[in-house]
Amino acid sequence: MTSGNFTSFPVDQIWVDRKARQRQEIDPKRVTELAESIARNGLIHPPVIKRDGQLIAGERRYLAVKSLGWTNVPVQFAEDLSEIELHMIELEENIRRVDITWQEECQAVERYHRLKSQTEEDWTTKKTAEMLGMSPEAVNQKRAVAKEIEAGNKRVIEAPKFSTARGIVSRTAERRKAAALESITIDDEPAPERTVPLLNVDFIEWARDYSGPKFNFLHCDFPYGVNADKHNQGAAKSFGGYEDSADVYFQLLDTLEGAMENVVAPSAHLMFWFSMDYYEITRQRLEKMGWKVNPFPLIWFKSDNTGILPDPERGPRRVYETAFFASRGDRKIISAVSNVCAAPGREKTVHMSEKPRSMLRHFFRMIVDEYSYVLDPTCGSGNAVRVAQDLGASQCLGLEKSEEFYELAKEHFYADDLLPL
Repeated sequence: MTSGNFTSFPVDQIWVDRKARQRQEIDPKRVTELAESIARNGLIHPPVIKRDGQLIAGERRYLAVKSLGWTNVPVQFAEDLSEIELHMIELEENIRRVDITWQEECQAVERYHRLKSQTEEDWTTKKTAEMLGMSPEAVNQKRAVAKEIEAGNKRVIEAPKFSTARGIVSRTAERRKAAALESITIDDEPAPERTVPLLNVDFIEWARDYSGPKFNFLHCDFPYGVNADKHNQGAAKSFGGYEDSADVYFQLLDTLEGAMENVVAPSAHLMFWFSMDYYEITRQRLEKMGWKVNPFPLIWFKSDNTGILPDPERGPRRVYETAFFASRGDRKIISAVSNVCAAPGREKTVHMSEKPRSMLRHFFRMIVDEYSYVLDPTCGSGNAVRVAQDLGASQCLGLEKSEEFYELAKEHFYADDLLPL
C-alpha cells in the first residue's frame, strides 16, 4: 500500500462482517502487545476499510487503537487502491482464514512476498513476516514449501500436514547439497525408456576395479549364508538355486567393506537384508565399515504366511525377513515410512529369494529420489533396480553374477503384467 494516501475515520463507525471475514479468533495478548507498540511508535500500517466503514484488513490494528481510546484512526479506502494492492490485501486476509489449507497458506505467503518485492525494491522477508504476523523463519519455510508445490513435487503436495511437507523440503535441500558436494551430476535428460540397467558381472570382481561415480544408496540382498538352496521347503527347485553358504555371505561382506571408498559416496544410505542368525555380527561388521546402523530392522511380513518352518514339532514358521537400515554421513531421508511392510511371499517369477516390488517401493519411498545413485550388487530378479528407476533415481545399476538369472531379470524387467508394482 502506498503511504501518504490515508484518511482519518471515526473508530466507532468501523464495523466487521464476521461471515465475510471467516478468520481465526484474535489472541487478546497479541492485541495488547500491538497496542503497546502503537503507543510507542505510532500506527505504521493503517487498516483498510470500505467507505461505509466495513473493515477489509487490519482487525488487530483496529482493536489495538480502539483499546487505546483513539476516537479517529488513519485508514485507506479499498476503493482507492490498485488491483495489485487489493490482491495483496486479499492474500493477507486469506492467510488468516479459519478454513484455509496449509497448502493454500504457503502459496498465499509466497504470492504476497513476491508481489511486495515487485512493487517495493527494499522489501524483505522480515517485512513480510511483520505484515503477516509470522516469524521470518516461518515465512522462509512456507515460501520454500510453496515453491516445491509450484514445481509439482508430488511428495510435498500429498503430505498430510505442513510439518511433514516442511521436513521433506528441508531434507531434499540437504540431499541436493550433498549431491553437489560429491560432484554427482543429475542428468537433465532421462535414460532411454527401455534401457535395462543390469550387468552380468560378479560384484567381488567388479568392486575391485570400479572407478566411476559413487553410489549414495546401496540395496544389498546377499545370500544369507543359511544354506537356503538346500532347504526342502525353499524355492530353489522351482527357480534354480545359488550357493548360500556362510563363506559366500562373509566374502560379500568383505567385498562391501573394501568398496567403501571407491563405490560408496560419503553421504549414503544402505538397506541390507540379513538372517537373524547373523544379526549381531552383521551389525558389528557394518558399523566397522562406517555405517550408522539403526538397531531396529526393516521388516517384510509375508502376508500369505509363506516362509521356512525349521522344526514343525518345536517352533513356529518364519514368515518375515529383516533388513538393516543404515546411513553414512548425516544423510537425511525423504519422508518416514513404517518399518514393517506386509506383502505376499509367493509372488516370484525370476528368483528363489525374489523381493516383491510393492514392499521394496514402500521402503524405497523413504530413500530414493532424483538425487539417488542406486546400486544393487547382487540384484537377482532386478526388482529393486526397477523400483528405484520408477521412483526417479538419477542412476540405477544392478549386478548379477549368474548368467541365467541375469537373462531372466532382463526379460522380466519391464514386464509389469508379470511383476506387481
